[in-house]
Parts: sequence; structure tokens; C-alpha cells
Amino acid sequence: PRGLDPRAVAVQEDPAAAARTADKKLQIRQKAAYDFAMGPGKNLFGTGLMLWFSGSQINIFSLSFLGMAMWNPIRSILGLNAAFTQFEGHGIDLVMPKLIYFGLQLVALGMGVYKLGVMGLLPVTSADWTNYLTRHTFAEEGPPPVL
Repeated sequence: PRGLDPRAVAVQEDPAAAARTADKKLQIRQKAAYDFAMGPGKNLFGTGLMLWFSGSQINIFSLSFLGMAMWNPIRSILGLNAAFTQFEGHGIDLVMPKLIYFGLQLVALGMGVYKLGVMGLLPVTSADWTNYLTRHTFAEEGPPPVL
């Protein structure tokens, strides 16, 4: 009616309905955290395809693709806690979403490391380390051979 102050009328809410609403909001936030954690998995196919199309020869294009394929997961792993700050403070358990996010970033980093190995840029054979072998100097010298 006219002149009724809506603040004067107390609305009776069911406590069970309020609990269900809070629980539903928590589930929605938890699902959003899991969706965010699965985001890097959606990029794995594109990254793999890009690395495959770049070839195994060493040129500026393949190195730039490889650099981005290596740098993006490293940067994401270092900024892991900052990436999940939007979900903190709502009573959500973020351990599992963070582990999923971290694992998917490691898979992406592994793809880059595999590509480094295919291109021959990883020092994995003993010939790659011969520069670090010490040269032996002999303390004794024998006479020259006599013919």
C-alpha cells in the first residue's frame, strides 16, 4: 500500500533455503575454479600442432614458436598463486585445481622439451660434453723412437 516502508516489513527466510543457496554458490565457485584449472589443457593441442608445423630444422620461426612454447608454461607456473587469487576467500579448496593447473603446465613444458630434443638442442649425448673433459698432461716423456 501507499506509504508503506519496505524496510519496515521483515522478510522471513527459511534457514534451510539460505543454506542451500550458500551451498549452491560454493559449488558454482568450485566448478569455476576447476574450469579455470583445466584451461591450459585446452591449449595443448594447439601448442602441439604449432610445434609440429614448425619443423625440426633450426630457423627463426621454429625457435620463436619453441621459445613461446617454453616460456608460457614457465611463466604460468611461476604465477600459479596469482592466477587463483580470484577464487580465494570463498571457502573453496584450491589444492586440487592448483595441482591440475600445475600438471597441465608441466605437460605443455614437456612438449617444449621434447621439441628441443627433436631439434638436437638438448645436450643428451656424451659428445655434447667433450669440451668439459680435462686434457691429461703426462709427467714423463720417453725418447723419440729410433728407426
